[in-house]
Amino acid sequence: MLGSLDAAGRWTTVPWEAPVTESPAVGSTELWEIHNTTADAHPIHVHEVQFQVVDREPVAVDEAARTVRAVGGARPPEPGERGWKDTVVAYPGEVTRIRMRFDRAGQYVWHCHVVEHEDNEMMRPLRVGPRQPGQPDA
Repeated sequence: MLGSLDAAGRWTTVPWEAPVTESPAVGSTELWEIHNTTADAHPIHVHEVQFQVVDREPVAVDEAARTVRAVGGARPPEPGERGWKDTVVAYPGEVTRIRMRFDRAGQYVWHCHVVEHEDNEMMRPLRVGPRQPGQPDA
């Protein structure tokens, strides 16, 4: 299941059916931080958006407090990751930062490309721009 971090660095899991939490404006550019607190690498795919990998940085995870924080030593993208992408591998114990511009209004998804993970709700809706007629609330 995907989740989000609050201002204090505490994470919460967010199920597929929860309301949309990522809703950038058309034409906006955002820097997303994908924190991987698991022991597995996750190929994260964002539909209808091209992005650039900015960097990766190790994270410290406190499971009891449900907090995650970067602990320094950011490294640049790997040679094969330079240029525009639609999928990036989020490595275990790291935050992967991607920068993307949202040019096309609509409702899409972002998810882990491991099929078993998609089936276990490791995917979330993404709405670019305002809610369009006929789009569900989630």
